[in-house]
Amino acid sequence: MGFFDSIKKSWKTLRTAIKTLLDLNHKYEALVARIKQGASLPHRNPTRSYWLEDPPFPELVDIRSKSLPNKADVVIIGSGITGAAVARSLLRESKRKDQDLTITVLEARDICSGATGRNGGHIKASPHETFAKLEAKYGVERAVALTRFQLDHLECLTNLCQSEEFTQAECRKVETVDLFFDQKTFDDVCHTASKLKTLLPEHQGRKFAVSDQVVGAYSYQAGALWPYRLVTSVWSELLDEYPDQITIETHTTVLWVDESGDQDAYNVHTDRGIISCEHLVHATNAWMGHLLPKLNKKATGVRAHMSAQNPGQNSYQGCHGDRSWGLIYGPDDFDYMTQRPSSDGSGDIMLGGGVFRSKDNGIDQIGIWDDSCTDAITSAHLAGILPIVFSQEKQDRQTDNQPRYLQQHWSGIISLTGDSLPFVGKLDPRISARGSGKGSENSSEWIAAGYNGEGMVFAWLCGTALGIMIMGSEQDDIPASPGFPGGKLDEWFPKELLLDNKRFDRLDVLDLADQL
Repeated sequence: MGFFDSIKKSWKTLRTAIKTLLDLNHKYEALVARIKQGASLPHRNPTRSYWLEDPPFPELVDIRSKSLPNKADVVIIGSGITGAAVARSLLRESKRKDQDLTITVLEARDICSGATGRNGGHIKASPHETFAKLEAKYGVERAVALTRFQLDHLECLTNLCQSEEFTQAECRKVETVDLFFDQKTFDDVCHTASKLKTLLPEHQGRKFAVSDQVVGAYSYQAGALWPYRLVTSVWSELLDEYPDQITIETHTTVLWVDESGDQDAYNVHTDRGIISCEHLVHATNAWMGHLLPKLNKKATGVRAHMSAQNPGQNSYQGCHGDRSWGLIYGPDDFDYMTQRPSSDGSGDIMLGGGVFRSKDNGIDQIGIWDDSCTDAITSAHLAGILPIVFSQEKQDRQTDNQPRYLQQHWSGIISLTGDSLPFVGKLDPRISARGSGKGSENSSEWIAAGYNGEGMVFAWLCGTALGIMIMGSEQDDIPASPGFPGGKLDEWFPKELLLDNKRFDRLDVLDLADQL
């Protein structure tokens, strides 16, 4: 190679490096612009989720009154698992305290058609993967409290479904197996798991070897369910039990909120009219920034992907719905999978994930609130990963075998918060930009949202806790009941989830760049 060729090659390498850096900077600037623009309204024609097919309560799908009520004590925006938990908590507590309470639930689309109706249905806390970060940020004692809160959802939701006979929700405990493809990630998990044996004895797992391709595996207890059917079962029960206290208004879009000069604190402006209320609850998860613009700098939306697949003749058949899996490729890089119950082990496979598989390695899916389409590369990953992980290295072609195939794939919008924890509690007026005191001195806006893709181990008890707060029952020693852990609120609800001014001020969603 001559001198000129050497210079040419060096210049080509430098030019490639500069182009790469400029491209990365352009992607980052586009990401920041999307985040700053904030949440849009939910898309009117989202991708069709498998979970929403064959609804057990068809009368609830697009339930609404002939005309919008003009007044309620509490308006809840959002009809997913959080909204259902808030409403149930409020109604049960108002009954216990012998207080009258009216609730109106507003939903922009079909009932439970947001994140709850589109997620993986996996009740899975993974302390061995998350505890180290919580400990570094909050200390050992508080990390234990936060982790235990997540773990409590398994007993809480399975007991609720069993006690209330929500059999259609298919809520069950499963043995979950995390399969690791990266040695360092597996070593870190094993180190944390060893530490948790004394800190969280209720979380017991075991590690074992699998194959050359999978460097290690860790199994422990988790849960799985049909989330849409759980939530619609709750709504059906509440409407039967409290027919004069609750109304649900689907296909009702909230446009803006302002303060009322009357006794009721807020006017909620919708595309069907105005409803006034004393308490306004934001149970909208990733869409919270639409009505609370100051939260757009504290949280953002992310388009996530799910699929339903026929299992064919793969080796995970025979589990009969009592097992789930995590496919762990590296730190915070995973797919998750459950199998629906069946008598012969041929239940449909529910597989989600592929977060970093899009064209821009997941960056192009952040700051997105459009669930009307899917990312083709991510969906292709979900459609093709199972034979690679579970099939034998070489199989003879057998034409009589039932082929595995992709039944359905869809997207949903999850929320990422600046510190990766949900936002729960009473909103200060400087956060809501409302609450000047024109209405009742007891009126307030409230929030339970921002679950960072972990809604099944956060949302139910966050919503339940919020109902207790709204009723002013934080110091009451409330008896345990199905879906409710019992005791005083601070005995089971972690204070770190409260969105107070101090936490609000230190939050910046762009800090998540350090974690990606």
